[in-house]
Order: sequence, then C-alpha cells, then structure tokens
Amino acid sequence: MGTFCIPRTVGRRAAAAALSVLAAGAVGFGFGGATAASASDNIAAASALAGCPATTTTAGTSVTPASWPGRAGVPWRSVGRGWILADVAKSMSATSKQTLYLVSPTGHRYLLGPAPVNGMFEDWSGNGTNALFTVQGDNSTRVKVLVLNLHTGRTSGFTTYSGTLFPSISFSRPTGTAILFQGGASTSGGFLPLQRFSLTGVREQCYPTQFAQAGAVDGGFRENASGTEIVFVTANGLELVSNDGQPIRPLALQKQQDSCGMLNWWTSQSIVVTCSARLYVYPLSGGRPDQLTSSRDTGTFVGAWHLPSGNYAEAAACGTTWVEKLNTNGTATFLTIPGAANAGTVQPLGSYGAVLPVLVGGGCDQHVGYSFVDWYNPAANTAKPVVGGPAGGGYVTEALMLGAN
Repeated sequence: MGTFCIPRTVGRRAAAAALSVLAAGAVGFGFGGATAASASDNIAAASALAGCPATTTTAGTSVTPASWPGRAGVPWRSVGRGWILADVAKSMSATSKQTLYLVSPTGHRYLLGPAPVNGMFEDWSGNGTNALFTVQGDNSTRVKVLVLNLHTGRTSGFTTYSGTLFPSISFSRPTGTAILFQGGASTSGGFLPLQRFSLTGVREQCYPTQFAQAGAVDGGFRENASGTEIVFVTANGLELVSNDGQPIRPLALQKQQDSCGMLNWWTSQSIVVTCSARLYVYPLSGGRPDQLTSSRDTGTFVGAWHLPSGNYAEAAACGTTWVEKLNTNGTATFLTIPGAANAGTVQPLGSYGAVLPVLVGGGCDQHVGYSFVDWYNPAANTAKPVVGGPAGGGYVTEALMLGAN
C-alpha cells in the first residue's frame, strides 16, 4: 500500500525545515493551511468523548484592548469569500511587532490591530469573525490556543497538550463555532486522536484512530466546507468519516502508488492527492481517481487549483516553492510571477474567479527581504500587490483567504 501524509501550512512558519525533509523523500511533511482541516459546527454529544486522551486543558483569561482600530471603519457586512486576512510584521526579524490587516478583493486594506505576541496565525473562521493563533515555546508538551475576535480585539483561549511543535489546528466548518485540534505522537505510540474543543477549551469530541480497511490514522485530515465529512490520512490510504466520527468508506487504496500526500479540496466531492510527484483527484464516492499529471515533476506538489484559464499547482523542493500550469498532455509549465522573478516562495492562498492570490517571498536562504500578497492572474500574466512590501510596506508572515479550497 502507498504511504500517505498531509501537508499543512507550516511553511509560512517552518517551511525551510519541512520542505527540505520533503525534498529528501520523507513523507511526514505537514501543511495546512490554508488551509488545515476542521470538523462540523454541529456534532451530536452522545459518545463523543469515547477514546479521548487522558490530557488536561486549562482555560485562559479573556482580554479586550482599550483601543482596536477594527471596531470602526471596516465594512464587516461585506466581508466574505475572496477577502484576505494578513499578519504583517515591520520587517523579516523574528522579534518584529506584527499587525493584522484585512484586504478586500479590490485591494483595499483595513487596519485591524496588533496580533498576539509570539502568536502563530493558524486559521480564520468561516464567518469572518475570529482569527486562531497558537503560542508555543521550545517545550512542545503544551500549546496555548488563542481566539481573537477581529471586530473587537478581544482575545480568549486555553492551553492543552500538543506533543509537537506544529500541531494541526483550525476552526470548525462552516462558521467556526469550535476548534479542531490534532497533536503529535501519544505517549503510548501512534498519533493522538483528532479532538474537537469549544472556543473556550471544553473537549466535545474525539475521532477514531483506527479503521478496518484503511488502518491507523497517520497524522492528517481535511474537512469539507459544509462540515459534514472529514477525510483522514491513514497507514493504508484515506478514510472518509462523518462529522460525528462514523466511518463511511476507505479511499485511495491503490497498491501501485507510493509516497502519497493529501492536499486540498478540488470540488466539494473530490480531493487532490499527490503520489510519486504526480497529481490525482480522488472522488469521495470511492471511485477511481482522475490523473492531472502524467510526468513526474521536478518538485513535490503542495496544492492544486482550477481556474477558468486552466489547472494550476504549487510545487516545492529544497525550501523553494513555485507555481506551475498543468498542461492537457499531463506535463507542467513553470510560471514566473511578474515583479517577483527572484522570489524563493510562491504560495497560492486558494482560487478566486480568474485569480490566484499568492504569498511571495524568500525561500530557505531568505535571499530576498520581502514578503507580500499578489493578486495574480495567470491568463493575463499580471500581478497586483495588495498587502505587504510595495502595497503599504511591511513583511507578511502569514495570509489566509476566506473561503479558500
């Protein structure tokens, strides 16, 4: 059976180490991100806590700042799909103060307020109200989870066991009324179960770690936009599970494939998978996958998206990422972003109409000192900076698009 893993957006966080491991042929690279996964907003409580780990969660205190620019001047009723939330530092320095900006699809920037000190920006709730951060030092045993209300600046949260420096965490779908959290390895071996918490840290659900055909959970998951189903990465492939933790069917049990990774959603009923430097789309029905590429890519695929002008993918190798157009003959063509030809990383945030919003910056060696978000139209070969660098200044440490696939 093939070995599956799932990427998570550690890259704007720990991309250098993760991509270097990936390039060396390892399959433990986690990327989320943008897109990381989450469980449904609505789950039945009966038997939900079965199989939960014997770990403790400590509630934190709520803090509301006296001043928060986002309280006024932001058209919150208009915020929806295609808007971008960016965490912007003054410079590339790790100690630089970070500020949150909201960016409309037309490129208008709105100042919200300061990001949590030492916080790692993880997710943005589907209703556009809250941002999710984690704070974790050198000790990977426990992590502080922070929920920031973007309307008021109020921060609340909790602390829980993680077992890793880079846990997978995100808001529940579709609106973000809860938090889905998966730590690292358990003390008894294997991965900790995927857990659902309330926004204040009350544990509400633990998901299975073993499936009859697909085998043990192997550290990754994706949830659909409506929050009705989750796809788990397992030792033997993939498993589709209902939002209340009931197995539906195994997916992607293809003996001829090896070194596979689950990426992002392609449609509401299919998900992108990369195997041996090729791209496939797996239907949730359990049918045979469609192959997007036939030739092996020089890098490892990190994501793929469909635009009216064609199919596009992000590939990665040795700490560098770039965008490619997927040709109809199964090959891929390298694309250069206008105004950022020397960028070491080009990371799409999702698709929006004919545009790929991309975060461009330096690679592992940080050979360029910029990081900003472009609205990139590959068909017209145009790029418009909307936040960071030439668009208002600053260095974008992370950016997420609302409604990204």
